[in-house]
Amino acid sequence: MHFALSRRHALFGLVTGCGFTAVPALADEPMPLPASIPAAPASDYAQRPVAYIYGNTAVTRQDLGEFLIARLGAEKVELLVNKMIIEAACKKAGVTVSHKEMEAALAEDLGGLSIKKDQFIQVVLPRYGKTYYEWMEDVIRPRLLLTKLCRERVQVNEDDLRKQYEREYGEKRRVQIVGWPKADNLKSIEDIYGKIRSSQEEFDRAARSQSNPSLAASNGFVKPISRHLPAQEKHVETRAFSMQPGEVSEIMGTSQGYIVMKLHQIIPPDTSVSFETVKPRLEKQAFEEKMSLAIPNFFAELKKEAAPRLVFDGPAEWRFESRMESADDILKGAIPSGQGPTIVPASGTTTPKAPMKPMDPMNPMGM
Repeated sequence: MHFALSRRHALFGLVTGCGFTAVPALADEPMPLPASIPAAPASDYAQRPVAYIYGNTAVTRQDLGEFLIARLGAEKVELLVNKMIIEAACKKAGVTVSHKEMEAALAEDLGGLSIKKDQFIQVVLPRYGKTYYEWMEDVIRPRLLLTKLCRERVQVNEDDLRKQYEREYGEKRRVQIVGWPKADNLKSIEDIYGKIRSSQEEFDRAARSQSNPSLAASNGFVKPISRHLPAQEKHVETRAFSMQPGEVSEIMGTSQGYIVMKLHQIIPPDTSVSFETVKPRLEKQAFEEKMSLAIPNFFAELKKEAAPRLVFDGPAEWRFESRMESADDILKGAIPSGQGPTIVPASGTTTPKAPMKPMDPMNPMGM
């Protein structure tokens, strides 16, 4: 079973994953320091044990912290600093979220995904490399905090609701798409276009063999295109609604590459659902959509105010700095001449094939 997280989850993962240094505490007026500052009472927090070895030798929180900093610090410092920026803004604004609010937000998300909590934790989160704790603290909490901070910036009006209604229940276009990545040769695409524009058989063949696996699996058919889609490719929507059944579009450039569309059906509006019946739900959808656009702009303001500087990029030991070498160079240096079978790449030259690396019993996944 495949699960896809919604756009807002991806958004908040990106927002909280781009790190910056913390915002200093704000004060109305700097206070003069006394002539002598008493030393803060010593804390045993860093020396509290997390484990014991040899009976009573403590492994301390400081030991664990240094261990994790050396291995994960460079990767996680951005996340930590970003969270501190958000928390500083919340402290200034008096904004908080409770565990109850976080649990309710997760429950709502899971309802949208149609899965149970234990299934989400055991199946979905591992695919994203997240633990339950990380998801709650690094995704759910920042999302709720930023939503509260931005709430006054987002207003939903009647026009927004009408657009939401037309998107769901208005006229749609059923199209078949063949796509190519940006790297593909445009002349080759034009040659294929000459065949598919006048033959449904050729269009189907190209749709089934295209490089996008999901499009290939569906023979190029996508969810019917509606109006007012919140997408970058607005010109695709416009072109789809200008076509007649059986018509094939020109080759169109997109942010991902190139596509050709064929219109198969004009789907009439669904008049069985009245606007007033679904208005509360549409209002919620419109608010979330606008909020997803407002938060990146607001967070950019927080970053500018925080003036972040990242200074830690990992431990000094065991840094790997080397010029980029080709695979051929690496293999030639690693394998004595005459050992191992050879493979013939497309260029026609032969390269020794490296022997299989034995599995590390301490790291069977090779991570």
